[in-house]
Amino acid sequence: MDSKIKYNIIARGKNKEMNVKESGIIDIIKDKYQQDTILLIATAKDNVPSVRSVDTFYHDGSFWVVTDLRCNYVNEIMSNENVMISDGGHNRFWSKASVVGHPLEEKNKSIRDVYMKVFHHWYEEVNNESLDSVCYIKITPYKGYIHKDKIGYAFNIEEDKVEKKAITHHIDVKLEPFW
Repeated sequence: MDSKIKYNIIARGKNKEMNVKESGIIDIIKDKYQQDTILLIATAKDNVPSVRSVDTFYHDGSFWVVTDLRCNYVNEIMSNENVMISDGGHNRFWSKASVVGHPLEEKNKSIRDVYMKVFHHWYEEVNNESLDSVCYIKITPYKGYIHKDKIGYAFNIEEDKVEKKAITHHIDVKLEPFW
């Protein structure tokens, strides 16, 4: 962006830097994603990116996925923890992902309880926990971009910085299924 234009935007008060807590981005993320949500996850193997959709929810600072250890993206995460998740719109999160183990492991009891609440309509029907290959993936954002009510938030959680900016180039759109 041209420095003169950027200066004019800041001078008019449309950009504001703040910390993560005062920005409210965590509440925005919770509002948008703490329920059963389909997101896209991008991984890479040998510097070749792959994208697929996953059923997820946001809880306690991370997105959570239940899946199978034999999936390609799980193997890619085990080789390279750097992933990106997105809702397919402008909201996107650079993240660190890890396999946290089988749902029935004692260490996963509390997060399994959350899964059972969030995915209560289908969790037991879809996930055969008697298989050793079922696993939980934890995806923790460290920076990203999210918007709400024509305000964009570029954030870096590790640096505790958020830049809040009025959005003038598009309108917030909530996509509804077409079927």
